Amino acid sequence: MWATGSAALRGVKPESGQEEIELRKLVAPRRRDTVDNELVLDRTRAELHFFGRRQAVIDPQSLCSHLDSLVGAVVGEVIMNNLETRIGREDGIWVRKTNPTATVRELVDILVDGDLQTGMGMTKVMLSDDPKAPIRIEVWNPAVKGDKGAAKSFLFSWWCGALSVILGRELEVKEAHHDEKANVMKCEITPRQAE
Repeated sequence: MWATGSAALRGVKPESGQEEIELRKLVAPRRRDTVDNELVLDRTRAELHFFGRRQAVIDPQSLCSHLDSLVGAVVGEVIMNNLETRIGREDGIWVRKTNPTATVRELVDILVDGDLQTGMGMTKVMLSDDPKAPIRIEVWNPAVKGDKGAAKSFLFSWWCGALSVILGRELEVKEAHHDEKANVMKCEITPRQAE
């Protein structure tokens, strides 16, 4: 028998004559290659997927702090910038590929929702029609906090990589600031200047 409605999800016995069905039997595991923009947990394989790639849950603040303690804040920032920019590019490519008719704003909204789903924070991206204008990003209640080192690069280098792909131009993080009182990280991303 199929259980319907919220009663089945709460474990309450459904209408008279129907057998009670456990929640785990109602929720079929999703295929690993599901093309969507949602966090997917496949309990049968112990895998977590997001943006088409297997993920793992980590403590990003601890990771950034430890990296900075091992190699110093300057080198930690460079390492994290390199890593997160590459991952951001890959995610930007995947989001564009799986949403080929989406507008730039719709693609950015998918990425913003991704920050929310993965616990990075509540993100706001302010784009301008002027391609030379800075892009402003604010993340409230960020998973990683810091004005320098790996923490600075963890949030914003990913956005730099993803937006470079989506907007079709090379970008770089210019300013990043952590407002501890407001619990918000802010940055400006600008077009990369030719050297």
